[in-house]
Amino acid sequence: MLRNYLLISLRNLQKHFSYSLINIFGLSVGLTTCLLLAAWINHELSYDRFHEKAPRIYRSSLEMSFGGQDINTSVSPTALLPALMEFPEVETGVRVYNPAAWSAFIVRKDDKFFQEAHFYFADSTFFEVFSFPLIEGNPQEALTQPESVILTQSTAKKYFGNEDPVGKSIQINNQTEYTITGVMADVPANSFLQFDFLASFSSLAKAKTDPEWWSANDQTFIVVHENADISALSQKIDEAAMKAVAADITGRSDRVHYNFMKLTDIHLRSNYETEFEVVGSITYVYIFSGVALLILVIACINYVNLATARAMDRAKEVGIRKVVGALRKQLFFQFMGESAVITGVSFLIAFFAAQLLLPAFNEVTGKALDTGSFYDPTFAGLSILLLIALSLLAGAYPALAITSFKPVNILKGNFRFSEHGILLRKVLVITQFSISILLIVGTLVILKQFDFIQHKKLGYKKENILILPLDGRTQQVYGELKSEFIKSGMVSHAGLATESPVQIRGGYGFNLHERSAEQGILVTAVAADTGFIPTLDMKLIAGRNFNHADFERKQTDTVYAFILNNAMLKALDLDAGNAVGKRARLSGREGEIVGVVNDFHFSSLHSEIGPLVIFNEADYNHIFLRLQTHDVPAALDRLKTISASVVPHRPFEYQFLDQQYAALYYSEQQMGTIFLVFATIAIVIACLGLLGLVSFSAAQKTREIGIRKVLGATAANIVMLITKDFTRLVLTAIVLGIPLSYWLMNEWLSDFAYKTEVGFVPLVAAAILSLFIALATAGYQAIRAALLDPVKTLRSE
Repeated sequence: MLRNYLLISLRNLQKHFSYSLINIFGLSVGLTTCLLLAAWINHELSYDRFHEKAPRIYRSSLEMSFGGQDINTSVSPTALLPALMEFPEVETGVRVYNPAAWSAFIVRKDDKFFQEAHFYFADSTFFEVFSFPLIEGNPQEALTQPESVILTQSTAKKYFGNEDPVGKSIQINNQTEYTITGVMADVPANSFLQFDFLASFSSLAKAKTDPEWWSANDQTFIVVHENADISALSQKIDEAAMKAVAADITGRSDRVHYNFMKLTDIHLRSNYETEFEVVGSITYVYIFSGVALLILVIACINYVNLATARAMDRAKEVGIRKVVGALRKQLFFQFMGESAVITGVSFLIAFFAAQLLLPAFNEVTGKALDTGSFYDPTFAGLSILLLIALSLLAGAYPALAITSFKPVNILKGNFRFSEHGILLRKVLVITQFSISILLIVGTLVILKQFDFIQHKKLGYKKENILILPLDGRTQQVYGELKSEFIKSGMVSHAGLATESPVQIRGGYGFNLHERSAEQGILVTAVAADTGFIPTLDMKLIAGRNFNHADFERKQTDTVYAFILNNAMLKALDLDAGNAVGKRARLSGREGEIVGVVNDFHFSSLHSEIGPLVIFNEADYNHIFLRLQTHDVPAALDRLKTISASVVPHRPFEYQFLDQQYAALYYSEQQMGTIFLVFATIAIVIACLGLLGLVSFSAAQKTREIGIRKVLGATAANIVMLITKDFTRLVLTAIVLGIPLSYWLMNEWLSDFAYKTEVGFVPLVAAAILSLFIALATAGYQAIRAALLDPVKTLRSE
């Protein structure tokens, strides 16, 4: 019986090869898309789940309200972990700090030296919390001594080749020798923490390790006991923290609160903009899951539409089989078998196509997925379940519809396909094109928002700004370096700052001398020199820029100079004119307001511009250079030569400010690219189905077309006859799809504080594009039918 079903299925596939090809190709494309997106989603959901204690690991985050201003950050003070260890809910914990994120470290081994941005420090309990495998060294002792460091396997090879590095040393920032006490396996790609070096926490300066409640720089991770009450723990530590900082918390609404997030939730659910955060969003997981499902639905609709449309051809076969004794159950399984063959072949094609396309998919998504993910037992099992579900979903309705035919009506020639079946096909075509319109509108709006981001006036000029890292030795010779850069003719301005204007993160307390402590506010602040504002071409609207006298005054009298932004004035309820000259305090720094700068975006456009202070500290992390030449490669070569001469102790490594800015919106750019690719795929699959339906419709009307042509109908009349019903369906899809697309994209845009509008153009463009593609597809097949010789068609009938 099974052999008979299989043979019949293969013969039907061969007999109706064009329809079979459309079905197999459409399902293959849909399944390939689904498998690739499923691999991406699986990777996103797998972050940090490889740690043995992952379900019990939490990271603290600090939520602070001070002077009516709120600050939320993923970093915490050094005093937090010792305080947490006093509570019975906590089994163990570790503090992790990455100062290289602010200014890259120089790591030297003999004549090899590199700039490293992933140089972490951690408590000796690191391996009690995390399950990173240590290849060499003792996990209990490797981080106990000052100036000890563990290398990852690839880093060890980079510096030592095939030598055993344990016991040897490397020099950090041309000053301190660190002894290598272990080698660990490379950090997996699906780890939230990404580091190449792991040094002992005790190596840090005393000021960085002593228990302190106000200076928050560390990430604090804890392992709690089974069934620990996290909310109770949060309440306990809040009480302890409030008690410790009671003298500084004077306002009625001032508070300090600690939240705890599961380690496995950080990658996708954390919304902190810090140097520690890895790009990821649970929203995009939901969106791409929806895209995969929608494309698969479009492919299934093709199968259902073509299978039910072909029911007229299969009617006689069903009638004869029923007359000779075939049961409906047997016929049902026969047609389900055909569905299984088509979906099985499609799945095999998709499975291998997904692996072939994986490198291109990795390039689009920025991931490093490998083909091994497709052979993972869990992934493979879910894929098989998907195949079975797809066979049932795609084949069940056509099988039920075809096997319900009454043999008497079929054999008498009185058979008509039910109105329900025709209505279903129409609904499915409308659904296909509504989904396609949604994806087209989504793509156009995402690209429109990304264009808005790229051309948004930021309050500073990001073009042709080169950023170089700055260390202590470089700062000592900065005057000479700046002079040589400007004399080269390649640089017009140079300045220093602790952070890039693209993302300033430092949190400080600020208050005017004339106001009470309760009126203080929390602000973002950045230290800069006299060249920072002119180099970035920021606009002063009151007062002046820093001058050399400000730095001399700070050195002799410890009096700082402050430049505020407009948002700061609004928070203080001041005018630009009367703010200049006022005495103020910034986290213990006494000083005077000397200027007001126009608002500029110092974080992503997801957030509104908040209060900002620029102050004249003398300890910086970055050099900013404005290039004054269009020949950037020549400028870089010249600057590299100068740098090698003046600061030979470090490599010439750089970033462009506009590249840093673009990196903030990498996920949006990635999403736009993926939407563009998959919207195209959705349109192609939908048009394949439409091509098949129009072809079948034309075949059913062969006699009618022939008679009409004999009676004088033109080719245009015939094309209109065949395409008018399908045109109505696409127009209905536009009417339904456009409002839904508008609402969904408005929801997506609401995540941005500064955004474009959905607007008229994306909606109209999507409508016109989908209608044009549908008409072109249907029209092509209709024209072929209209050009057939009526003599031949009527003779064959």
